[in-house]
Amino acid sequence: MSHITEIALENYRSFRSARCRLSPFTLIVGANNAGKTNLLKAVQDAAACESPAESMKVLSAARHHASEAGVRTEISVQWSDGKKDTALNQPDEERNMRVIDFGNPKSPFNDVRLEIARFDPAIIGKEEGGSGEPYIQPNGAGVSWMLDKWNAGSRAMRARFERVITALRRCVPEIEAVSFYDVDVGKRAIQVEQTGLPEPRPLSEVSDGTRLILAILTLVNLESPPPVLLLEDIDRGLHPRLYEQLVDFLRSLAAEGRTQILATTHDPYLIDEFKDTPEAVVIVEKKDGASTLSNLDDRLKVIYAPGEELGMPLGQVWFSGLVGGVPKMRLPEILKVAEE
Repeated sequence: MSHITEIALENYRSFRSARCRLSPFTLIVGANNAGKTNLLKAVQDAAACESPAESMKVLSAARHHASEAGVRTEISVQWSDGKKDTALNQPDEERNMRVIDFGNPKSPFNDVRLEIARFDPAIIGKEEGGSGEPYIQPNGAGVSWMLDKWNAGSRAMRARFERVITALRRCVPEIEAVSFYDVDVGKRAIQVEQTGLPEPRPLSEVSDGTRLILAILTLVNLESPPPVLLLEDIDRGLHPRLYEQLVDFLRSLAAEGRTQILATTHDPYLIDEFKDTPEAVVIVEKKDGASTLSNLDDRLKVIYAPGEELGMPLGQVWFSGLVGGVPKMRLPEILKVAEE
């Protein structure tokens, strides 16, 4: 399956001119209001452009607020089909994607609508059901319905359900089993059996992090997962000790070619899980009022000699401000905020 290897933005939302490389699993970091969500929206908007006319409509609405009249807004991407990459810097008439290469069968965006997942733990696992096909919504609604259908479905569906639960138990070992109970006519909710508890308990009584993991696992195990999975605040509610299992699982899915994953975070402990692949971390920060993009490995080359040890965990390098992408508050300003 194709995956995006590079993206370039011109006069798009908070970006004037920026580009970066993307990996099968990319972690996006930066201060609040730096432009992390706008990078996810760029991929979302590119997928929404089904025709040249549609691209004009979408990108006109997303034009950088400081752009002059008549300045073109572009989302250009480079992707790999596993054999060779397209090129961003070819002449316009030859470039594989200018906004989007409409109709190219190798494009990762053909006939898809991408959504940014902002899972709400309070919704995940609640009673659901109905007629038609279940659908996982960006807030996490639909997870109960989808898993219940898989559990009671064909052998292939049941195998998908077991894959999700096995991965969940690997991340949260105290969960022994997942089942369903009737709440209302045609509606069922998720319950879990946990070590040390005599009776199953509703999923609503387990931690936010456990519910978030279950939603992510369900989404990536769809029969046809989205070609690019956009996850905002992937660490929300998760204990740092779960990061290794979660990252390993998502990285393996991306490596299989099932989906490409772009996820935002503010957590340095999550960045530590990318110590061997700093090129897969993208730093977003504001300069002169506009958002910029940089790959962490390029930033490291500026401050460290080849082969030089970092001297601290990768997340701490980012948190310290050495590579940028953190709030730029000076000590007097911090003290002033604290006093107020």
